[in-house]
Order: sequence, then C-alpha cells, then structure tokens
Amino acid sequence: MASEIYTFRPDTHMWPAPANTFVLKDSDGAVLIDLGCGYRECWEKVRDFLGELGLAPGDIHTVVLSHAHPDHMGALPFLLEEAGSPRIIIHELEERLACDNKLLNETFDMCHIRDFYMERLRDTDPDSLDILDYFSNLCPMGAAVPTETVVEGDVLELGGRSFEVLHTPGHAPGHISLWDAEARTVLAFDLVGAVVAWYCPSGGGAKGYMESLDKIERLDAELLIPSHGEDITDVAGAIADTREVLLKRERRIMELLEEGPKTLLELTDELFPPPVRMFPGLQITDAHLQRLEEMGQLGSDHFRYVRHSS
Repeated sequence: MASEIYTFRPDTHMWPAPANTFVLKDSDGAVLIDLGCGYRECWEKVRDFLGELGLAPGDIHTVVLSHAHPDHMGALPFLLEEAGSPRIIIHELEERLACDNKLLNETFDMCHIRDFYMERLRDTDPDSLDILDYFSNLCPMGAAVPTETVVEGDVLELGGRSFEVLHTPGHAPGHISLWDAEARTVLAFDLVGAVVAWYCPSGGGAKGYMESLDKIERLDAELLIPSHGEDITDVAGAIADTREVLLKRERRIMELLEEGPKTLLELTDELFPPPVRMFPGLQITDAHLQRLEEMGQLGSDHFRYVRHSS
C-alpha cells in the first residue's frame, strides 16, 4: 500500500529557511527525504515532527537527498547521532560534495568572485572566500558519506511507491526530482516552488535549468511537491512562471547589450540589487550569458560583452 507523503514545512520558505522535509512510512519504519539546515533547533523540529507521526529517529532506515546543499542535508549529522546507519542516497554527481563540503566552493562558482569582483573587495583576502563561512551563521552544512548513488532513470521504491529518478540540474549539478507516475506526482524539490532557486554555471546553469523545466513539464504531472512552499496543483502554470523569471533576465541582458558592450559586472549591477550581486547575482548573470552565447545570440558586435573592464 502506498504511503502518504508527510511534509514538514518550516515557518517560512525564504532563505535561510530550511527546505521542506518529507516522510514516507513503511513496514520497516520510515524514509526521510531531505532534512533541513545544520543547526540543532532545525533538527529538533524535524525530530518532533517524526514524533507526531509516531516515529523515532531510529525508525529512519533510508535517507534520500535531493542534492548536497545545506538547507537540504545540513542536519544529517544530528540524525546519524540518533538513527544508527540508515541508507543515504544521492545523485552520483553530488556524492563528493556530501562527503567533502568544501567542494561546494567549486559548484557554487566562488571563483567568479575572485575573478570578477575583487576590485570591490580591496581589503579582502581572496583565499578567505569560503561558501561554508557564508552558510555557517545562516544555514550550516553537515557532511555525510552516502551509501548509494543514483542516476537518471533509476527507480527508488519508497513507502510502497515507485519513484523514477530525474536528473534536473541548474541549481546543483546533481539535483534530482522524483516522479511517481502512478500518482501523477513529482517531487521537484528546488526546481519549482514558492521561490525561484538561484543557479550558476557549475550547477548546470541557465541552460540546465531550462532543460530541467522542460523535462518535468513533459511529465504532465497533476501534483508538484516543492522544497519551499506549499504543494502545487497548477503544475503547468508554476513551471511557466519559473521559466518566465529566467527568460525575463535574458531579455533584460539583450536590452542592455543593445545599448553597447557591457562587462559581466555591469550587467550584474543592472540585474541584481547590491546584497546579492557578489553571490549569486554574478553567477546567475554569467550562466545566462553562456546560454545566450551557445544559442548564437551574442555573435555580433551589436551584442558583445566583456569579462572585465579595460
């Protein structure tokens, strides 16, 4: 018998709030999908939610991670202190990030700050730029060693349901979605929800994000379950709204380049307010430039951009 998908939702969906946590019961205990930020209060709220379902941490025999970001797996070490040795499943591209969190500096494209933003950070040591420091006071990260990895097309049997693994990068290189064809339900995690997730070239970029949206749109799902916000029944509408956010940014880039060549930083300044220009604005802008370039839309002098000011 298929289990209900029980959802623990934090009080807010806005960063740095933890992602939603999902629980599926079965005869052996329960499956936990994602489990929030790595501070004890977050874990205690998840543990209390388990208690409301008649479960204890030791009942969790399987953990599925949608991707290795702090708001999705930060609290995993707390669970492991109490739950023994559950299976831990993640996409193969995320395995090394889950094991060694410092590698997130690569997939978050922190090198962009060193390469393009340091003129605005004259008193900052480039070697001090560490995404884990950024997370530490907002949504701490926690490492763990996965026991299994998955790829596109694999099937996970969870709580009496069969979920097909969909590789949906853009926000993260190994971000997955889970498709229950029988229930016409897709767990899209950060791909679609109450907020549009940031994205960067090393995570799959704007190109990967758009292709991932196309992939879940083709499912013709009746219910979309996100990592941030409430469940979505107007799945097509939510996908279209998310896609429009990305396309609006690209249209703005093209408008700006019609005025004449711009630097990457100048374009970022136009697209994003000061608090997010350094991260993730810079990375998002470059992700769109790479997509536009690949599509051949930046091939003439009329639409030139340059990496640095001369």
